[in-house]
Amino acid sequence: MDIVLNDPNNGYYGSGKANLGINGDFVTSPSLTGDFSYFLSIQIEEWLEQIKNSTKFKGDFNIIEFGSGKGCLIKGIIHYFFINNKKILKDISFKIIELNPGMKIMQKNNLEEFLNYGVDISWIKLEDFEDKSINGIIIANEVLDAFPVERIQYFQGNLYQQNVSFNEKIGELFLSKNNLDENLKRKINYLRNQFGINIPPEDAPEGWTTELHVHQSEWLKQIYKKLKLGILLIIDYAIESKKYYSSQKYDGTLLAYKNQKAINDFLFSPGDCDLTCHICSDILIEKAKDIGFGFNGIVKQGEALLLLGLAEKLYDIQNSYQKDISKALLKREALLRLVDPLCLGDFKWFVFDVAEKDFKFKSKCIN
Repeated sequence: MDIVLNDPNNGYYGSGKANLGINGDFVTSPSLTGDFSYFLSIQIEEWLEQIKNSTKFKGDFNIIEFGSGKGCLIKGIIHYFFINNKKILKDISFKIIELNPGMKIMQKNNLEEFLNYGVDISWIKLEDFEDKSINGIIIANEVLDAFPVERIQYFQGNLYQQNVSFNEKIGELFLSKNNLDENLKRKINYLRNQFGINIPPEDAPEGWTTELHVHQSEWLKQIYKKLKLGILLIIDYAIESKKYYSSQKYDGTLLAYKNQKAINDFLFSPGDCDLTCHICSDILIEKAKDIGFGFNGIVKQGEALLLLGLAEKLYDIQNSYQKDISKALLKREALLRLVDPLCLGDFKWFVFDVAEKDFKFKSKCIN
């Protein structure tokens, strides 16, 4: 999964061939419409004001995004502050943490206008920050679903690690099985002891397969180590543990995306498709809390955007586009896709914080 996505020469993201947007392989919320960035910026602005009023705050703000895609989200946030709060913009340093050189080129091209204008935007590694030096907002929008996972399969009464192998005679990739190593056994025991998750579930059918997210904890630890005061916002597809590791989830959640279609065969055309795997909400929340994060709440994207004013935006479309019905319909369709529970509206927003003792961040996006 790491090679297919991040290889600098042939990887989907690493080579820069990733095609995001309505006419691409898949749509992200920021690439669908700038309104997503606008509503999220309303929430970011509230969080920044709370940080500014904290006795612990000194210095400037950081707004940091992991895996910024084409840079649409950062671009939309900057545009929001240009229009609505230019005063605070001069105190914000925008940082993008991007593994893949190909994507950096796209981002720099998309953000060229603001770079030329002198907005503080830079590309950096998380390890470049000093410990407890970040005051601000860290955003991971559709990032954790691209973290490499381990696939575990139940077969003839035993659990196996599912691997990718190559048949040299016919030139094709295929899935094979290996015995579990001690590290994977420990992770499975941890899930059972910590969360009561049984892998496999008692009624698992033959061939039942699932995923283990093996890189989340280290990622969370590194962020917690650097964040002094602020918010970690994770936006992604997520399922609660009782559904994620149920017998009904027979083949896990790992999928390939190409030309706006989900493909179950994730070995299909490797390097030319996005690979994505849902995250387990319960495990993510408990891991973050164990590390030290405060848990501000979880909310579906559709509900969050409505709380931030999307309903009023929908109502205003008729007045704003009276002379152009086609534009009004396109705008309405894009906004509805953001909240549609069968589309982007089912994304979960996880809000974690690092704050002073006895202080809790308030969030408009959470009831």
